[in-house]
Amino acid sequence: MQPSLQALRTVADGILPRVLTQVCRDPNSPAHGCFDRNWWHYKMRDFPSIILQQGAYALWLAARLADSAELKLALKSWSVAGAVFWNQRAGRRGAFEEYYPWEEGYPPLAFSTLAVMKLVADGAVSGGMVRDGARVATRQLLRRFEPRAANQQVAGLAALAWLGKNYPGSVSAAEFARLADRTLALQSKEGWFMEYDGPDLGYLSVTMDCLWDLYDATGDGRFIESARRAAEFIRKLVVFYGGSIGMHNARNTDYLATYGLARLGLDDCFGMLFSNADDHGHFFAAVDDRYWCHYLGHSVLRTLLLTSARGSAENNEAATTAADCDFAEAGYQLVTVSGGKLFLSPLKGGIFSLRFGNRTVVDLGWMVSLGKKSWVSHWWSPAWTWHGEAGKYVIQGRMAPHREMLSSPWKHLALRALSFCLGGKIIALLKNRLIFKNSGGALRFERTVIWSETSVTVSDRIFHVPPGATVGRAPRSSKRHVASADSWHGEDAALNQGVTVKETHGQRGDIFSATTEYFINRSD
Repeated sequence: MQPSLQALRTVADGILPRVLTQVCRDPNSPAHGCFDRNWWHYKMRDFPSIILQQGAYALWLAARLADSAELKLALKSWSVAGAVFWNQRAGRRGAFEEYYPWEEGYPPLAFSTLAVMKLVADGAVSGGMVRDGARVATRQLLRRFEPRAANQQVAGLAALAWLGKNYPGSVSAAEFARLADRTLALQSKEGWFMEYDGPDLGYLSVTMDCLWDLYDATGDGRFIESARRAAEFIRKLVVFYGGSIGMHNARNTDYLATYGLARLGLDDCFGMLFSNADDHGHFFAAVDDRYWCHYLGHSVLRTLLLTSARGSAENNEAATTAADCDFAEAGYQLVTVSGGKLFLSPLKGGIFSLRFGNRTVVDLGWMVSLGKKSWVSHWWSPAWTWHGEAGKYVIQGRMAPHREMLSSPWKHLALRALSFCLGGKIIALLKNRLIFKNSGGALRFERTVIWSETSVTVSDRIFHVPPGATVGRAPRSSKRHVASADSWHGEDAALNQGVTVKETHGQRGDIFSATTEYFINRSD
């Protein structure tokens, strides 16, 4: 077995008990098959998050890998219970719920339906057992579209494809074709799909998994071609950077799903990402149980089943060497500097990473704080402008205003009242409050990045700093709310790992200025 596959097998062996702990295994409980432990066991939540029912598909896959006949039988029975529980909840008022009751959320609708429909297609459960939930899901998926988080839309389209396959005549061919065209149009010429105004490799890898689901359900070669373009984009970035690109993602993810990459046979990229997947420093080590029940658990298990069945992936393509790249749409600038690697993201306020041998430094810009309000430059937005020339980039724009929003009983009471009355109509309002902030704040930011054979020099200026405000370096944690992000990373403890830094800064009037030099040491 290849090292990366052996490491994934170790990961799978470790996560299975954790996923099993999340599911209610008591056949005498009305919660039998529920994967939201915070609801059925701890009683900390007053509704079950239905998106977690994807865990039922993970258990079905795990049964096919299990060595013990007794474990196989138990895993299959719990996966069936998970599908039945999904069906019970899907018919309730306000389904589908993920974050609060009566939510009618698109991600729980798309992902949980896709998982259950694949269980039906595999023969794990009969179509009749989940027919009622399937009817509700079909109606919702046909009338909804999610353009700002394309992975969700691709998952929803895949769910529709399998609904149509499992229940012939339930999905109009013309309506599916219309949605398919709209969905594929979300992919950029560079290969990435839109995720909160930009590319995100974590969610792009999830999208690839779902594109294969679409191909398997429809036989439409456009979905394979889309997956190939996405994979090529991922490969160029990963090979250049040497792994997950982390904070350079629009949605701040660190992980990547395995199945879509494995099925394309991208050995160089796959090995670079997953050969040490069982190491405590790998991004999988920081994935919480929620996301193992979500799409990551079954992505790993599908990968192991794929490779055990085929012996190898479909297309063992030649390795790609690291190369400078200018992704104009994404805004990524990949530059080789004296043997080191500079990864610059102008559309995230000019953040950059510099890697030279084992030494790394990540510069995430600045944060201005005044009381409970803050402004951050570390924020992905198409409003940033930049221009470059040989050895120099200038980035300009507005810092995003932010105010922390903490949970409280009163806020949750108001949320439940609104959701009971308005259902999914309040989702856009909440997203605008938590995710899509106005980046046209009062504070203007300008960054100039200049590199040479020996150093990278950064000159920053912040205009209109309010009296009494403090200016400090931005930490790795982003203020943009993304549920799957903010996993532990070594950069949380130290952004600079062995690179010599010289910094001067000061403020005159309402203008803050800083000059930072990062010195390249060729001895590595």
